[in-house]
Amino acid sequence: MRSKWWTIVAMLIAFSLVACAAPPQPAAPTKAPAAAQPSGPTKPAAPANPEDFKADMSNLFPNGIGNVKCQGVKLVVATQTGPQIAGPMEQHWKEWSAKTGGTVEVQTFPFGDLFEKIRAGFVSGASPFDIIVYASDWAGDLMGGGYLLEIPQKYQDMMGYQYLIPTYRDRILSWGGKVYGTPYDGDDHITYYRKDLLTDPKNQADFKAKYGYDLPVPIKTWTQYRDIAEFFNGKTIGGTTIYGAGTAFKRKGQSYWVFLGIAAPFAKSPNDPAFFFDPDTMAPRINNPGFVAALDFYKSLVKVGPPDVINWDVGDIRNNFPAGKLALAIDWGDVGPLASDPKSSVVTGKWSAQVHPGVDKYYDAKTKQWVNQYNQAPFLAFGGWIGGVSKTTKNPDCACDFLAFMGNPNMSLLNNVTPGTGVNPHFYSDVNNLEAWTKAGMTEQQATEYLNAIRDTIKSANAVVDLRIPGAAEYFDALDTQLARAVAGEVSSQQALDQVAKDWDAITDRLGRDQQKKLYREMLGLPSQ
Repeated sequence: MRSKWWTIVAMLIAFSLVACAAPPQPAAPTKAPAAAQPSGPTKPAAPANPEDFKADMSNLFPNGIGNVKCQGVKLVVATQTGPQIAGPMEQHWKEWSAKTGGTVEVQTFPFGDLFEKIRAGFVSGASPFDIIVYASDWAGDLMGGGYLLEIPQKYQDMMGYQYLIPTYRDRILSWGGKVYGTPYDGDDHITYYRKDLLTDPKNQADFKAKYGYDLPVPIKTWTQYRDIAEFFNGKTIGGTTIYGAGTAFKRKGQSYWVFLGIAAPFAKSPNDPAFFFDPDTMAPRINNPGFVAALDFYKSLVKVGPPDVINWDVGDIRNNFPAGKLALAIDWGDVGPLASDPKSSVVTGKWSAQVHPGVDKYYDAKTKQWVNQYNQAPFLAFGGWIGGVSKTTKNPDCACDFLAFMGNPNMSLLNNVTPGTGVNPHFYSDVNNLEAWTKAGMTEQQATEYLNAIRDTIKSANAVVDLRIPGAAEYFDALDTQLARAVAGEVSSQQALDQVAKDWDAITDRLGRDQQKKLYREMLGLPSQ
């Protein structure tokens, strides 16, 4: 799934909607795709409730997808180095080619380089990419910067936008009230645990003797999570040494999202929609006592993981949990299919997943006081990989059609249940079909618990939606740098986050504080001041 720079962005202004029309920018917009509805199969009658829609993995070209003529057209796609995310496009583009006559070249870049590769082409005015598949929290820079074409209604219909989980449809794919993104992946962090170990009677008795309380399943608090990790860390089970918790700490390894997911219940008040900044001043909250306590906790997980865990990224989690070497782990939805695949997993049938734990007290940034009350705040980390059509493409119809092929509900479910794709649920039909998941290797109970963890995270009234304003990549790079220093012991948690706050203030001032505040408030659904 997911790995980062920056530009001052232009505000979107009103314009008349045309198919694949670009937001107004100095460069001339590409000619729009034809507005007529595509020929092809008639769409089946829609269910009265979008949550009841069922995907059909046997039909990857629903709703007229693939009927565009693209002979002689070569589309260039930029995305992160695979196999995650890039893999499905590399695997399936020839099927699209066989129907349309077009060809696709998928160019991949390491996550840490991808944003700058995309940005540099756009800033030059001569992007080499027709399509980008990118981190949704870069929307402020890319959608807001006017570099992408608006997605026409006909392609939204072909891709089944009405069947997307509303959080992804309304908050991830749009900017300024207009749709510039196509669905590809939906992301949120969940907690994985070895259910067989946590429910074993001897382990339960030994845990209670050591910690004085019952071993909880599911896990209620982060403190319990650390106790469980400590209890199992270094144990030999079935001839294999297992470690307590697999945690990403590596710089440029997507580890800052792990920290933010842990920090959410410490620092996100249920009565305040804001998390990253004060919505009235854009003053960073990242160094308040809640975040500092969360960083202290995050650092403590080094001691309950493998000896080299300080160098781990998300790929290490996905390798080691299915290999039976971890009792607990934090990741996006990717671990579930991998841990259910007998080709890659020794723990099939032995694991489960849940919404991230909470905390017994949280910091209220408005009152500047700790509140002695249980708080749970799941984190929609990253928000997902989404597609976009470059404003400079000469083939917008073909580009939109290819993204419709890769982004429709039928392809989505196929990619969701296929291990290693990096694609996680974002359509209702990704989470309402137990049979698809059990056929992929999960038990019915596992599939139910796994999909409930994802669904409950997305639907939580106190969920934190990832930052998606201009400069998001730069804000997170500053955080990434200081987290690595704190974990390495070079600076204290407070010193690290104080520096992040200074860096964030500098970024905000350079991009324009009033502008950033306006966009941040819009992101939170708050009225402009």
